[in-house]
Amino acid sequence: MKPRIILLLTVIALITFYTQPSFGHGVGGETLPPVLIDGKNATLSLNINPPIFDSTTGEYEILIRLYDANTQEVIPHVTYLVELSKDGKQLLRERFHDDSSNLSIKVIPKNGPIKIQGNNFGELGWMKNTDLFPLKIEGPIFLSGGLYKFHIEILTVNADSNVLKNPVKYDASISLAQKTIHQVSYEKKNYDIGVMTYYDVIQDFEFDEPSRTITFSMPYEWSQKNIEQTNVIHQELHIPKTFPELLVTRYDGLVNGIPILEHAITIDDYTTDSRIVHVVLNQKELFSMVDSIQDKSKIDFTITPSKMEKFPLNAFTHNAIFQVGLSWEPTPIMPDQNTRFFVDITRYFAPKIQEDAKFDLVIKQRGSELYRKSVTGLIGAQEKTNYYDYTFSEKNLGPVIISIEGINGEKLSSVDYVIVVSPKETKKTFPIRIPSTTQDRTQGNYFVDLTWIPENLQPGETEFIFTIYDRNLQPVPKAEYDFTILQNGQALYKNSGMAQAGGSFEDVIFFESNKGPITLQIENINQSDESIEIPIMVTPEFPLGLSLVLGTLFAIVIILYHKTGQILRHPF
Repeated sequence: MKPRIILLLTVIALITFYTQPSFGHGVGGETLPPVLIDGKNATLSLNINPPIFDSTTGEYEILIRLYDANTQEVIPHVTYLVELSKDGKQLLRERFHDDSSNLSIKVIPKNGPIKIQGNNFGELGWMKNTDLFPLKIEGPIFLSGGLYKFHIEILTVNADSNVLKNPVKYDASISLAQKTIHQVSYEKKNYDIGVMTYYDVIQDFEFDEPSRTITFSMPYEWSQKNIEQTNVIHQELHIPKTFPELLVTRYDGLVNGIPILEHAITIDDYTTDSRIVHVVLNQKELFSMVDSIQDKSKIDFTITPSKMEKFPLNAFTHNAIFQVGLSWEPTPIMPDQNTRFFVDITRYFAPKIQEDAKFDLVIKQRGSELYRKSVTGLIGAQEKTNYYDYTFSEKNLGPVIISIEGINGEKLSSVDYVIVVSPKETKKTFPIRIPSTTQDRTQGNYFVDLTWIPENLQPGETEFIFTIYDRNLQPVPKAEYDFTILQNGQALYKNSGMAQAGGSFEDVIFFESNKGPITLQIENINQSDESIEIPIMVTPEFPLGLSLVLGTLFAIVIILYHKTGQILRHPF
């Protein structure tokens, strides 16, 4: 079994653990709750194949099957009225019939009017000619990924003449997964970040360079009925392995400004060219958020590299025999200092019994081996029993592949990890000098020196200290201003003030519910149209699970008082 399949099965297992069995919106397919039809407990299954949108795909298939939920036997001679729509626009409304109830409709995506190939039997609808000449529809169906809604009515069952007096109606929504590519720039380098959505098309993708935060949204109806039909919301971020600043061991996530639990974000490094970050929200988590959601028409996703490490990194060997955990000390990994790597090996789904292990520890970068050594260790031992040391040099900055190869001589008992060697930390000093800009985004006539204490923004009190200068770097006395803090497009705080001697400060208290990116703005500087803006990150103080609880218990409290006097400057 392939490792990616194992990881996806693990994700599905987590979803199953946290939710009750249900029927709902599916990725490529859906099975609807049974309904009593002509004395049988009838269940309708609906599938689209292939389940992933690709503009080069020339043909899709819609499969509809009506069967007895008790015996699994198909119900014969079914006439279906099929209505298909997307984004509120009807794409198809036709009758179809199949004597075996296994209705197969080939779909050829093409702009233009709907054309159907098959035999039309009037009230019974369209049927295939023969097995060699199936039903085909040519038209503007499946021209893009996203959520497709089906309304299906059962008109006849068991015999062509057995017309139901009251047609049985089913409603289903099926997601045609779609991957989009978004180019971002970081430190003057361009990278392509992919987003695979398994629900509906994404919108408003943005990347904030200072905080390395990825945001995007997706249409979603936050209603009781819709959540009951949603088994899971699943999105994937595809991050290039050449983008070291995003290859962290843990990511923090927000949905519509609400922190999501740690288990909702998992890392998959099995692919050769990119890391996949899975974001999975199950039905229980969607229900826990719904009362706090203001905009009920969409989901806003925010993914940020966490300042906290998550160890060990767990992966399965290519033959799925072993699970291997990797961690290291100290963090981050920097050149010219010894790094101790811990390798924990257990047999997958087997009793935890200690046994000897031999394998190769390999360190690779840019296609070349930096280090290879045959080592020994223990399988099934306590964490951090097996450890190995290595020191990187300044030449090794950036992504590095750590491989555990050939455990006990099995070539496929191997696994790879992506780590990053970071540059040595350099001291930055406050204040941050920011030039003002006008409404048309040209440089203005002022500079603002900005400092905040403490330097690591966390829940609690923060003092923002700033001085307003003119172009000659002279403090501007009695300079009026509007001080604003924004998060997710909403103003957490806005206050007007005056810097008596050019300088002033604002005291703000943040809570755990404010964790994540914020934007600080100082506008209308000295009664002009000029302003400054800077993105900042509020990092967590409590574990993520506790922060979610606190976020629902406490409202955002911001305390402000305005002072004048000498500006303090602190190095960090």
